[in-house]
Amino acid sequence: MKQVDDWLKADSKNSEVLKLFSMGANLAQNPHGKPERWIIDFNDLALEDAVEYTLPFQHIKTNVKPERDTNRRDTRRLNWWKLGENAPKMRKAISSLSSYFAVPEVSKWAVFIPCPADWLPGNKTKAAISDDFYVLGVLTSNVHRTWMHAQKSTLGTTIAYTHNTCFETFPFPQSPTANLIEQIRNVAIELHQYRTQQMEKKQWGITQLYNQFFHEPSSQLAKLHIKLDDLVLKAYGFSKTDDLLQKLLTLNLELAEKETRGEAIIGPWAPHN
Repeated sequence: MKQVDDWLKADSKNSEVLKLFSMGANLAQNPHGKPERWIIDFNDLALEDAVEYTLPFQHIKTNVKPERDTNRRDTRRLNWWKLGENAPKMRKAISSLSSYFAVPEVSKWAVFIPCPADWLPGNKTKAAISDDFYVLGVLTSNVHRTWMHAQKSTLGTTIAYTHNTCFETFPFPQSPTANLIEQIRNVAIELHQYRTQQMEKKQWGITQLYNQFFHEPSSQLAKLHIKLDDLVLKAYGFSKTDDLLQKLLTLNLELAEKETRGEAIIGPWAPHN
């Protein structure tokens, strides 16, 4: 951290290539999920442009280039100042957003939280490309948690959230009313604001907050989740007495058939947008 501070003091331009890097665990353990690690990210800068960031470039040349010089992959050896995996599709997807939602790949609660668009998600962070709190509301609800728990992998007492099983297969509501969408969005914002205030005040991460209050019916956290769960059930047209997993599986199969026929379906977005 001191080195980053020194680089920024030496030349404020260096802030363009210094990025907070989300490793996954920090999302659950730190207030706001703030990353603890900085990386030097030249992205797709040409060598002639990267060299203008004098101190970060010299650090890479001294510490990274000798190892890259022996790398068998031509792209990594020749482009030694660039990240090995640059994730261009993900970068492009979040570049137009004010934020995105992310969840640790491995955690106890698998809670999505908003992240600023300039935080670079690592491979242990699963990012949902949206800044719409309606989407966050659905992903935070018991409906999604039920699907997630059926699809997840487990590592001891923790949840391994995989994008291809937990997220990509999850059927979103197909015909919620505009009024319900707005209500879900507003409660998700209220929940986010409450969690942020509590984490700041107590200097807790999201895991500690949920450990303490999620199963306490009188807590504001539990009350907001109940309120959100009821709204999301209505968005699906489900009732509290339904077999939720069976309902979701049926919807999943229906949507898969529609996709096979080339019909449009609603994914992780508000259908009225």
